[in-house]
Amino acid sequence: MKTKMYIVRHTQTVGNVENRLTGRTDFDLTEEGQEFANRLTEKLSKVKFDVAYSSTSPRTHKTIQKLADLNNLKIIEDEDLCEMSFGIYDGKTWEEVNKINPKIKQTQNETNEIRNIPEQESMENVTKRVYRKMLENAQENLGKTVLICSHGVAIEAFLRQITKIPFSESREEYSQKNTSLNIVEYDDEEGKFEIKVLNDKSHLISGDKFNTIKEK
Repeated sequence: MKTKMYIVRHTQTVGNVENRLTGRTDFDLTEEGQEFANRLTEKLSKVKFDVAYSSTSPRTHKTIQKLADLNNLKIIEDEDLCEMSFGIYDGKTWEEVNKINPKIKQTQNETNEIRNIPEQESMENVTKRVYRKMLENAQENLGKTVLICSHGVAIEAFLRQITKIPFSESREEYSQKNTSLNIVEYDDEEGKFEIKVLNDKSHLISGDKFNTIKEK
């Protein structure tokens, strides 16, 4: 039996526009972010979801609230779906971080990973907890269609875990934009995930038409 999982990064927030490390620090949605969420809702309006999950950060809940309402679902919030904690720099702008320790950004440019911030959660821990939660959600909802809203680093870590592609490779392919859509299928008999759609951003381009997905 299989589980189909629609995994979405949250929509644009003030923190994103201000170029902040928005890990566990939450910010309001921007006007454009609300429009992104509306376009995502339109894109997935024909999909019948059986259950909806989000992190405990309000920006994820707000991103999929309309989709949850369309399906008469109460969103289940889970801390394991939260973004990486950026320690003492969480919520700061990259400009502020660069003044304190420019090596953080240099490392990200070189490896595509954010590391070495005091009190920061490790990439290894993010990967472990998000994979564990995705697997749990998949196994608990066999035969169902699941909606999940999480965060950029968290989702990318999960997708790279199931494909075994390191963060240093295929950056543009895996880097999650606001409301990027991924569709992943879990096969219980084989005990593994398979990516069906990776990082779909077609609904984000203003003025462009995009296909409404219909559940087969």
